[in-house]
Amino acid sequence: MNHYLRNTLAAGLLMAAAAGQGAAAQQAATSWTATQPIRIVVPFSAGGGSDVAARLVSAGMGNALGQPMVVENKPGASGAIASDIVYTAAPDGHTLLLGTADTQAMNPHVNKVRFDALKYVPVGGIAKVPYVLVGRPDLPAANLAELLALAKRTSLSYGSSGAGTGAHVQMTMFAKAANVTDLLHVPYQGVAPAFQAVLAGQVDLSMVPVALASQYPGKLRFYGLPSLDRNPALPDVPTLAEQGYRVDADSWNGLLAPPGTPPEVAAAIAQKLLAVVSAPEAQKKLRELGMVPYTDPQAEFAEFYKKEYDKWGAAIQAAGLAPGQGQ
Repeated sequence: MNHYLRNTLAAGLLMAAAAGQGAAAQQAATSWTATQPIRIVVPFSAGGGSDVAARLVSAGMGNALGQPMVVENKPGASGAIASDIVYTAAPDGHTLLLGTADTQAMNPHVNKVRFDALKYVPVGGIAKVPYVLVGRPDLPAANLAELLALAKRTSLSYGSSGAGTGAHVQMTMFAKAANVTDLLHVPYQGVAPAFQAVLAGQVDLSMVPVALASQYPGKLRFYGLPSLDRNPALPDVPTLAEQGYRVDADSWNGLLAPPGTPPEVAAAIAQKLLAVVSAPEAQKKLRELGMVPYTDPQAEFAEFYKKEYDKWGAAIQAAGLAPGQGQ
């Protein structure tokens, strides 16, 4: 188990204790009760940002709901495999999707998918997830200016979780802004293997969550954040916008329920999720990991979810990633 995941599991146990203190008071607010283990289906492999977010909240939520929460990793098809599983699951509150900007707001605009992203029932956000552009340790470019000069001279490769996922769309947006035309896209089964490929020098670049990259100071080249603000976890890394390339592409993650899930069921789960994410232990851990805790109520998250779908649709069209052409 890697250091990143081990620390997250420890934090989850602390959060379970905190959530349990308020569980009795919360029970009176809802009539729905879980009757079997609840699974959170994660669209990517273990060790990535989405997996970490799911494990961070699962212990506390399971304690509050009175049933264990089991995290299941179902990578593949840029998140569509996991999305399909939850889309067709019984809408009874016992199967949830760890949805992300990649899988729900980007992928449907790039690839042909069987699910309708807008039919999921938004339960609640966990965190907003800033990314950073990193390079392999021995890449002969110490800063963004040198990287762009290198990209003009030779073809560079970059890893992602697949066509239509965050790193793919973010890199496409950046390449267009910087007028870089020769980049080889290498898809993997999740953020973690794409990141490991950069560390191992198998690909030149990748956009990866700050939460992951910040644990490897001195082992990567850091070129810029595709955000409008710097991140406390990487205070010395400038944004791409600061360097003349405006790319505003923060991601996020949260829980979604299958279409048709009754409002009272979604509301009950949302209540427990908000309590867990709002706990001081969770706030501290998420920020340490470079994430920004999401603590708006369910209604606000539902509105945010719809706006993100529309926003990324427009951004993907502007970047030239037409449906079915995301490879």
